[in-house]
Amino acid sequence: MLFDKEGILNIDELVAQRPTFRKIMEDQIVTDDELTNQANLVVHLLKRLEQTLSPDQLSEVENLLAEMSVLYAVHQYKEIQDLKL
Repeated sequence: MLFDKEGILNIDELVAQRPTFRKIMEDQIVTDDELTNQANLVVHLLKRLEQTLSPDQLSEVENLLAEMSVLYAVHQYKEIQDLKL
């Protein structure tokens, strides 16, 4: 499920359960190769998804990915901004 019973997105739980995350984090060091491999996996999954979705579904996924990226970018910016205060 994407949301818990209070309606909160379970993204942290989803990430923690992923074998890819566990493997990368097992030594508490993230290498350039691990980042590259994870990026390649994401691109592969997106390309596979793109081939299976209808145009309307693909548009919804594109919108979701774009807005999640906006959220991530402004969150990162805010953290940097707060550190400067």
